[in-house]
Amino acid sequence: MRASTGLGLIAIVSVFACTTSGVSETTTTTPGGAAGETESSTDPTTPEGSADPTDPEKAPSPLVSNIAVTGVAVFQGVQVDVVKGGAYVSATKRKAPVVARRPGMIRVYVEPGAGWETREVTAEVRLVTDDEKFPILRETKKIRGASKDEDPKSTFNLEVPAESLPPGVTFQVVLTAPDGEQVKDREKSQARFPRDGSFEDLGAELSGKLKVVIVPVRYDADGSGRTPDLGPTQLERYKKTLMQRYPTSEVEVTTHAPYPWTTTIAGNGTGFSSVLRAMHQLRQKDKVANDVYYYGLLAPTTSMSAFCQGGCVAGLSTVADENTPVLRASVGIGFVGQDAANTMAHEIGHAHGREHAPCGGASGVDPGYPYPQAQLGVWGYDIFEKTLISPTKGRDMMGYCPNEWVSDYTYNALFERITAIRTEKKVLSAQSGSSASLERASRYRIASVGAAGELTWDGASEIDLDDDITGGSVVSARFLSASGAEMATRSARFYRFDHLPGGFLFVPQETSLQWKSLRVDGYPEQLTR
Repeated sequence: MRASTGLGLIAIVSVFACTTSGVSETTTTTPGGAAGETESSTDPTTPEGSADPTDPEKAPSPLVSNIAVTGVAVFQGVQVDVVKGGAYVSATKRKAPVVARRPGMIRVYVEPGAGWETREVTAEVRLVTDDEKFPILRETKKIRGASKDEDPKSTFNLEVPAESLPPGVTFQVVLTAPDGEQVKDREKSQARFPRDGSFEDLGAELSGKLKVVIVPVRYDADGSGRTPDLGPTQLERYKKTLMQRYPTSEVEVTTHAPYPWTTTIAGNGTGFSSVLRAMHQLRQKDKVANDVYYYGLLAPTTSMSAFCQGGCVAGLSTVADENTPVLRASVGIGFVGQDAANTMAHEIGHAHGREHAPCGGASGVDPGYPYPQAQLGVWGYDIFEKTLISPTKGRDMMGYCPNEWVSDYTYNALFERITAIRTEKKVLSAQSGSSASLERASRYRIASVGAAGELTWDGASEIDLDDDITGGSVVSARFLSASGAEMATRSARFYRFDHLPGGFLFVPQETSLQWKSLRVDGYPEQLTR
C-alpha cells in the first residue's frame, strides 16, 4: 500500500539569473516569465557604453588560458551529460533526453591547470540553428578549482529559456576574460567546446504535450456529495508537479464535470478498482484523443488524516502498454496539499507503463530499475524552484519513499512513451476513415479480476477499439458450448493493478459461435455468456 508523504526534497539551492512564474490559471503550463525576478551573480552585466553581451552577433571574446571545459550538462528535470570528461556524448549514448522547447539550465564544468590562481572567468554559451541565433548565455564568477557536481559555486549555471532550445539547435561554450588570448579560427583551445570553435549538436528532441483531464468524483456514499478541492492553488499544484517531473514542453490540464459515486471508497483499497473502471468507461464514452489521460480525483473523507491512518491505498492505475489507450486512466486522493499531487504524478506514471521503483516495500517492482532504494542516479533539477536534488537523497516518484523526484531512468522511459503516443497520433490521424483503419477495429468484453482470482463481467457491454491491444499478460480464453465442449480458443490480455491484487481481463468477443461459458487458463471460475 502507498503511504502518502510530503515532498520533503533534500536539495542544493543555487542562485540563478531567471526565476519562473507560478502556473497560471489557464489549462496549460509552460514554465517561463520572470515574475518576482531578482538580480544575482548570473545576471548578464553590461558596462556603460558597451554592446549587449548577450547579442548573438557579438564577436568571440578572448579565451582564458590554463583552464579547460571538461563537461556540459543540460538540466530540465534530470542531469543529461552532453560533454563529459572533455568528450562529446551523442544523443544515442545518453541516459535521458534533452527535451526541445523545455526550459532548464546548462551547467558548465571546468578544470584549471597546474599553478592556477583564483580569478574571475566568464562562461559564454552560444545556441544556434541553421537559420537563427539565440541570445548568448553568460555568467561570471571566481574559479578556485575543479568543478564538482555537489558544489554549484564551482560550476557555471546558466538558465536557458524554452525558445532557445528548438530541435536541431547547436551549442558552443567558451571561457573568457578581458585579458585572455585571441585564438584563431579552427585553432584548438581547451578553454572552449568544441575545441576548434565550431558548433556541436545539442541533441534536443521533440517530446509531446502531456494532456490530463481531472474528473472530480462526487462522493455520495456517505450522503455528503463531497468533491475534491480544485481551487486555483491546488490546481496549480497539480500542473506544476507534472511539469516538474515529466519530460514535456507543455502540460495541459482540463477539469471535467463532477462524476457521481454512490459506493464506499476506503483506505484499505475498497472501491478503488470500481471507480478506476468507471474512469476507463467515462474516457471511452467521451471519445477523447488517444493522448489524453483521465484522472479521477477522490475525497471520500474530509481530510487525508481521516482517510489514511498509518498506511493506505492512495491511488490506483493499471500498468498500461503504449498501444492500449483505453487504459489511460487513473484515480487518486484529492485532498488539499502536495500528497495528492505526488499521487497524481505516480499514478499517471503507471498509466505511462512505469512499474514501481524499489523503495518502501512496493510490489510489482521494475526488475530493470538500475539504482538501489529508488535513488535518482543523477542530479535532479527543479525548473520552477531552481534547485538541485541529490541523486542519493532524492527518491524516484514511482517508489513509496519520501523525497520524491524522478530518476533519469524513469524520465527517459516517460519521454519514450510520450514520444511514441505523439507519433502514433499522427499515424492514426493520417489513416482515419481509411479501409485499413476499419479492418483493424477490435471488439472486446472486459472482466474484473478480484484479489483471489475471481472473475466477473464488467457489465454486459462490449467496447470497440481502433486497434488490437498489446501488453499485459496473455492468457488463453476457451469458449465452451452448453455441454462444456471447447469451441474456440482466443488470446485474452490481463492488465494488473499497481497497488492492489487483481486487474482487468480483456477478452476478444467471439460472435460467430453460440458459446455458453468461458474458461480462462489460470483462473478457477468460469464466466457465463
